[in-house]
Amino acid sequence: MERVLTNVAVSVLFIMLFAGWGATGHKIINGQVTVCFPSSMNFPATWSPFLVAHASDPDNRKGSDPTESPRHFINIENYPEFVNGYINQNYDSNVTAHGSSWVIDQGIVPWAIMLWEDSLKRAFQSGNWPMAMQLSADLGHYVGDGHQPLHCTRVYDTDLFGKSGIHSRYETTLVGQYQNLIVYTNDSASYVSDINNFVFDFVYLSNKDVDTVLLADSIAQVFAGSTKGTVYLQKFWDGCGYQIIQLMKNASLAVADLIYTAWVDAGSPNPNATNPVELTSFTASPSLGQVTLNWRTATENNNRGYEIQRKVDGNNWIVLGFKNGNGTTTNTYNYSFTDNISGLNAKTLSYRLRQVDFNGQYQYSPVVLVDNLIPENYSMSQNFPNPFNPSTIIKYQVPQNSYITLKVYNSLGQEVAALVNGMVNAGSYEVQFQSSGLSSGVYYYVIKAGENFVQTKKMILMK
Repeated sequence: MERVLTNVAVSVLFIMLFAGWGATGHKIINGQVTVCFPSSMNFPATWSPFLVAHASDPDNRKGSDPTESPRHFINIENYPEFVNGYINQNYDSNVTAHGSSWVIDQGIVPWAIMLWEDSLKRAFQSGNWPMAMQLSADLGHYVGDGHQPLHCTRVYDTDLFGKSGIHSRYETTLVGQYQNLIVYTNDSASYVSDINNFVFDFVYLSNKDVDTVLLADSIAQVFAGSTKGTVYLQKFWDGCGYQIIQLMKNASLAVADLIYTAWVDAGSPNPNATNPVELTSFTASPSLGQVTLNWRTATENNNRGYEIQRKVDGNNWIVLGFKNGNGTTTNTYNYSFTDNISGLNAKTLSYRLRQVDFNGQYQYSPVVLVDNLIPENYSMSQNFPNPFNPSTIIKYQVPQNSYITLKVYNSLGQEVAALVNGMVNAGSYEVQFQSSGLSSGVYYYVIKAGENFVQTKKMILMK
């Protein structure tokens, strides 16, 4: 029996059977989320009761929304690629390989979590705090399901004796009986740099925990002689109670981590204040040896300006420069900043703006990413300016660590300058050629790289 049921007559049964941790469990998980928020978030106290009250909203939508049910599970072993405990984590690639209907039938909980996290970031960016609270409550439910072992396996309701019913016994009956023992403290939320791997990591772990659930249930059945009564439940709890507490603890922290990440990526907006700057766009455009940042504002209030920050791969943020703002205005303003990344060996660059008021308060913009920075081929661009006097810039790209020579020759073929001569890391570069001591005329610059790359271009010195 597949878990994607469309018959209205069985929708209520479906909700009861596949309700994650049950209403009690989801309230416990969501109730421990805001205590993990760092003090910098400064969210109102109303957040915690809202997350608890709406912890089961996704379950309640199953009866009216036919697209809801697949967001709560994944039959991960049904993937042909599931050999060593992993699958292709890219949704589009799986759809290409298996078809959209097949992927949805197997459940999409990890991708639903990623989608909701991204939607939450956008809600923070737009200042839609009621929507942010609702998305956070939903996110808590989906993450909770991703930490429920029987939601991350195709063996979701059959015990080791071939009987059904273990799903409800584990997540609802057992949790309801021993809810007073599910008490835990947690760490402070931290930023998630790779959400895809973060989500799939706990889904994989939940799948590995299935054996513990099945074994504890079978021992309890043999000991009690049935699947009912306090003797059975006590033995079942003895076998997997610690596991349940740990899974719920991990789920609460994971929810907090994702909410915190969405909030940081949205620029860390203050829920108790109005935005001093209405930022309508912020983009990063890479070109040979540089990245150009452009942003636009619709309104500004007491705006001193923008500190431009960059992060290389997973390293710390550094300050690149500062752009003055326009104080208080309702006019539209466009800003631009060019980052010279010549010689910077990086796979991914992240950029953000730290907008600063005249009174010292600040907020961060959303983060924009620039990836695929390693060139695919060797290349060299035409120098600029050309003609030139007294200097010009030559840019070139290297797809892999290589020994490079870049030399300048006069019209007689005599070498007049060696601009580069040595090992260079993969990346984009620029060098400046100074013409002091040379006379006007035509010159040639030649780059040699790798085993057989040679390129020659002409430039004109005009004094």
